[in-house]
Amino acid sequence: MNVMNALLFAAFGATMEILPMAFPSWFQHTGADSSSGRALWLELVGAVQILLCLGYIARAHVIPAIARLGVIAPTGEAGPVALPNPRGVTAR
Repeated sequence: MNVMNALLFAAFGATMEILPMAFPSWFQHTGADSSSGRALWLELVGAVQILLCLGYIARAHVIPAIARLGVIAPTGEAGPVALPNPRGVTAR
């Protein structure tokens, strides 16, 4: 999968999500709570497709970008600090 496929996959999922709301007459209410099995299925599969797209984008682009920022940022473990030669202190 590449980015274009992922974005088209998400667009298709969004269309599946919007379809029952845009055309409610296409989905007859057959359930006891006046729900449509077809509409519920399209909403579920649309959400899964959008989540798959977001997962791919995160895995392919967001996580590596965060990892690169971690490499660039200093970690605070630079090692011992080099001090100048100390002066001799004599005891009185």
